[in-house]
Amino acid sequence: MPLEDWVAEACRMQREGASIVEIADFLRVFGEEGGRKINAASALGKEYGWSVKQKLELLSWTEGGVTDEELIAFVPWPI
Repeated sequence: MPLEDWVAEACRMQREGASIVEIADFLRVFGEEGGRKINAASALGKEYGWSVKQKLELLSWTEGGVTDEELIAFVPWPI
């Protein structure tokens, strides 16, 4: 999936009520399918005005670096 399509789908998911954890899982799958997660997290963060630290928190979740609760507390969602 091209990066632009991934961001559009993530935004659609958000509008339909997806949680930040569901979006993070979508990012994890994107990476498993060969997508560059860092680029996707950056693009989504740019779309929503997130800080670099918030984008890194999203990436960290995909690697098991933070819990669901930490991600929910740190990354603003829904926008």
